[in-house]
Amino acid sequence: MKIIMAAAECVPFAKTGGLADVIGALPKELAKNDHDVTVFLPKYSLIAEEFVQQFSLLEEITVSFAGEQKTCSIHQFRNENVRYFFLENQEYFGRSQIYGEADDGERFGFFNNAVLTAIKKLELNADVIHVHDWHTAVIPLLLKEDSRFKNMGEGLKSVLTIHNLQFQGAFPKSVFTTGFELEESQFDDSAIEWNGNYNMLKTGILYADKVTTVSPAYRDEILTSQYGEGLEKVLRKREEDLVGILNGLDTKFYNPATDLAIEMEFDHSSIEEKAVNKRKAQSLMGLPVKGNIPLTVMISRLAGQKGIDILEETLPELLQSKDMQFILLGSGEEKFEDFFRQLAKKFPDKVAAHIGFDEDLAHQLYAGADIFLMPSHFEPCGLSQLISMRYGTVPVANKTGGLKDTVIEYDRITQTGNGFLSDFTRNSLFTEALKRALRLYQESEHWEAIKKNGMDADYSWKQSAKAYEELYQEMVSNLTAK
Repeated sequence: MKIIMAAAECVPFAKTGGLADVIGALPKELAKNDHDVTVFLPKYSLIAEEFVQQFSLLEEITVSFAGEQKTCSIHQFRNENVRYFFLENQEYFGRSQIYGEADDGERFGFFNNAVLTAIKKLELNADVIHVHDWHTAVIPLLLKEDSRFKNMGEGLKSVLTIHNLQFQGAFPKSVFTTGFELEESQFDDSAIEWNGNYNMLKTGILYADKVTTVSPAYRDEILTSQYGEGLEKVLRKREEDLVGILNGLDTKFYNPATDLAIEMEFDHSSIEEKAVNKRKAQSLMGLPVKGNIPLTVMISRLAGQKGIDILEETLPELLQSKDMQFILLGSGEEKFEDFFRQLAKKFPDKVAAHIGFDEDLAHQLYAGADIFLMPSHFEPCGLSQLISMRYGTVPVANKTGGLKDTVIEYDRITQTGNGFLSDFTRNSLFTEALKRALRLYQESEHWEAIKKNGMDADYSWKQSAKAYEELYQEMVSNLTAK
C-alpha cells in the first residue's frame, strides 16, 4: 500500500511529546513490511542543522490560503525506507517553538492546505492518508468539501489518530472562514462549529473515514463524560469507526543492551548490571550512593493530567517514614516545579529534582531506577511505563488508558505481572500501590521476578503496525468493493 502520514512533530527532527515518538517509529515499521510510506512535516527553523544539511529541495509550490497565494518549498529526506517531505514557509514555521504561538490556528490551517496541495502536485496517488491530532485534522474535511481536492478524496481514504483528546485546536470562527476560503454555511454546520469556535479535532473526528486512539482502554474512556473532554457525544456518533490501537516502543532507541547513554549496558541475562546504573543515577543527581534502598523516579511533563497533585499528597509522608529515594526529571506548571524544588530542599539526602529535560539523563534514570511512578489521572497511552519495564524498572501507575492496557498487577503466588496499580474509580489509592511496591522490593525473589517479567514482554511496534495495516486494508478493500 501507499501510505501518507501528516503530523506536527517527529523524532528526531522536532519533538514536544509522545506524538513525535509515534511518527518517528510507526512509518519505519510499516516500511519494513514493504509499504510505500511518506511523512509530511513542517520545516521548522528549530530542526537541527545536521538534518537540514541532508535535505534536498524538491520543488516550490503555491498554496492558496487566507485569500493569498503563498509560496511553500518542499524538501525531501529519506531514512530507513521512509520518505519525508518538509514543507517550508518562513512566515508560519520560522519560529523558535512548535506550538504556543498566537496564530497556531492559521499556521496549522496552512499546513493542512499545503500537505494536500503538495500531494496533488507530486501526484503521489496514495491509498491512505493518516493524520495525527488537531494539527492535521482538517485534511479529511478538505478532501471531501474543498473543490481543489475532492477528486483526490474519491480514492484516498483518511484516518485520524487522537493522541490526546484534551488538545483540540479550538480557534475563532474567522480562522476557519478566512483561512480555508470555504463558505460560512460550512462553518455553521455542526460538523465544524463548536461553542462558537472552529474546532479542528472535532472536524477531523466527523470527516475522517476512521478514527483511532492510542490504546484500547482510552478508546472506551473517551466515549464517557469523564474522559470525553466535551466531545463524547461527537465520538459516540463515530463509535463504529472508532478503533483503539496501542502504541509501540522504538525498541532500537530504547534498548538497555546497546544504550550508550547509560553507564553500563545490560539485558535480561545481565540484569545485575542495573546496580551500576543505579549508582550512576544517584551520583549524577547528588544523592547518597546506596544500593540497598529503593530508588523511585518520575520523568514527566508537569501538568495536572500527570497526577502531580497525588504526589503532593503522597511523597512527603512516605519520604518521612520510609527509607527511599526519589528523583524527578521534568518541567511544566510553575506550581508543580516549585513543589519538587521544595521537596528536594526538605529531603536533600532523599530527593533530587532536575527541572527541564535531558534525553541522556532520562535514559540513565530509566536504567538506574527501581520503581517508576505514573499517577496519571488519564493517560491516552503512555510510553514511560513501557520504557521503564524494558529497562528492568517496575512501574507503579494509575489504572487508566494505556496504563490499564500495559501494566499488570503483580501476583505473588503465580509470580506473574509487571507492576502495581491504583484505581481512583474504585478508591484504590496510589499511596497503597506504591507501598506494595516498596514492600516487595525487600523480597529479592519476587523483585527479580517482576523485573524480568517486564523485560521479557514485547513492546515493539510490530503488533501495533500490523493492526494499522489491517485497518488500512479494510478501508481500501471497502473502497474497491464499492
